[in-house]
Amino acid sequence: MRRRTFLKLAASTTTAAAFQFGFPWAAAAGTGYVSFAGSLYRAGGAGKVETSADGGRTWRLHSDLGDMYSIKKLAVDRHNRLRLTVGYAGYTFPLVLAQDKRSWLLKA
Repeated sequence: MRRRTFLKLAASTTTAAAFQFGFPWAAAAGTGYVSFAGSLYRAGGAGKVETSADGGRTWRLHSDLGDMYSIKKLAVDRHNRLRLTVGYAGYTFPLVLAQDKRSWLLKA
């Protein structure tokens, strides 16, 4: 099988499976924030995560990972866990909000 044909087939199969079984990341596309456990969460700048309990009228700092990190993605997965994808030095790594809703755990 030629490389181009293989890539087309692989892409269409992956897309079809994602639509049939649901995407693993359910993010609020285009809004800039996600709803989780009765609050809204958003990336607030370089390495910062903010939360709002009043529907987005006011925001307060939830986590400050540091200026050297960037928030690539903030989403709620299909297991109802808040996931954060963090970028650092050209690499990304996933974090999951712990049960105490204050700290982040490294998850693969």
